[in-house]
Amino acid sequence: MAWIRQAGAMARERMETAVATRKADRSLVTDADQAVQDFLMGEIARRFPADAVISEETQADPDRHALATAARRCWVIDPIDGTRNYVRRVPMFTVSVAVMQEGSPVVAWIYNPMTDHMYSACRGGGAWLNDSRIEAARQPPTGDVFLGLPSGREEPLPPVAHGWIDRMVFRATGSTALNLALVASGSLDAAFAARCRLWDMAAGALIVEEAGAVVTDHSGRPYFPLDVSRYQGGSMPFLAAGPDLLRQLLAELRGEVA
Repeated sequence: MAWIRQAGAMARERMETAVATRKADRSLVTDADQAVQDFLMGEIARRFPADAVISEETQADPDRHALATAARRCWVIDPIDGTRNYVRRVPMFTVSVAVMQEGSPVVAWIYNPMTDHMYSACRGGGAWLNDSRIEAARQPPTGDVFLGLPSGREEPLPPVAHGWIDRMVFRATGSTALNLALVASGSLDAAFAARCRLWDMAAGALIVEEAGAVVTDHSGRPYFPLDVSRYQGGSMPFLAAGPDLLRQLLAELRGEVA
């Protein structure tokens, strides 16, 4: 979608001059996050005035959109996923946008402005990287497994994750949405998150599932459908992988495998 690419270009162009501050929870936010969010929310309001919006950052003008309790559709946006990377000029961040209907993502985009990679999916229509169809790896639980992990600084990794680090090839991109997009494209075999929010994973969950993999909570349950009108920013830890590998990782996470 052209205006999501435009939002990504805005973030890319402002990276060298963005001003960072701390939110109440001590996480970083920049004036570029706010500007990109405002642009996206303005486009949604103009094109889809009857739709609701949930976003990571505080909405400057929430009256532009319908209430989540009344709207048929709800957009979930993360204007810059990977803000810590962005602040340090590490060129790995994404713009993440999903449309939810009846509690589930039905259309999704994850855009990497630094590579011009647009990952997208619609329910029942497969997953795409730009104009090419993508599929998740069907990696059996042997051999080299590439696993996307969070940094562990704000979300201490469980003991089992340290075991995964010892025997798998792990990557920490700094962007939950990017980790999910890389699972969908087969670049990663799996991704784990201990603390993330709806806006971090809504788009990626659909893209992963349309690519043939699975996303669940740490007990193996699906998150969707979800009552977005009741969502208050709670954590949504997940595992994402092909079915066979997911079963193994879930079993280890639950302590079923020594």
